[in-house]
Amino acid sequence: MKTSTATVDDTVGNAETCKKYCGACPTFRNNLLKDSPPHELFCARGKSSIAEKTKTSGCYCPACEVFTKYKLVIGYFCAK
Repeated sequence: MKTSTATVDDTVGNAETCKKYCGACPTFRNNLLKDSPPHELFCARGKSSIAEKTKTSGCYCPACEVFTKYKLVIGYFCAK
């Protein structure tokens, strides 16, 4: 869930930062979200195309520099 005032820029730099955290995230790994669009940077691109099947099992979003830079809240952008 994004904050109502934050919009994350869909940039190569943000995607590269995101990959560091998504790659280690248990929800991302356990649900094979890398194989389903948008693959990463869910805070900018929206939830996964398989979000309704996604079982949450931990979220690394709050540790990400993109999360902090854009003052996001909650996390689980891939599923919610």
